[in-house]
Amino acid sequence: MADWQEAVSRGDRPLRSPTPKRHRVMQQGRIVLGPESLLPCVVRDLSPVGASLRLPRPRPLPPEFDLIIAGHEIRTLSVRLRWQRADFAGVTFLARD
Repeated sequence: MADWQEAVSRGDRPLRSPTPKRHRVMQQGRIVLGPESLLPCVVRDLSPVGASLRLPRPRPLPPEFDLIIAGHEIRTLSVRLRWQRADFAGVTFLARD
């Protein structure tokens, strides 16, 4: 029997990398859809690697876009869409070059 099969039969679970801590927030955001097109949203939670967004209504989002977050200071982040369900979406932050 393979090592992984023995581990599963014993009930062992593979180790996962720790999930970054999310912080619940309620910050205004803007999704940049084009040079003259902004879609308002609410940033519901933030982590060092991504965010959860709530849109005013269900609308398909592009695979990558810029997200403007208004908090203590205004930040613009490049993001990748990870999931979308109705008027909620999850994004990960892209590294800046």
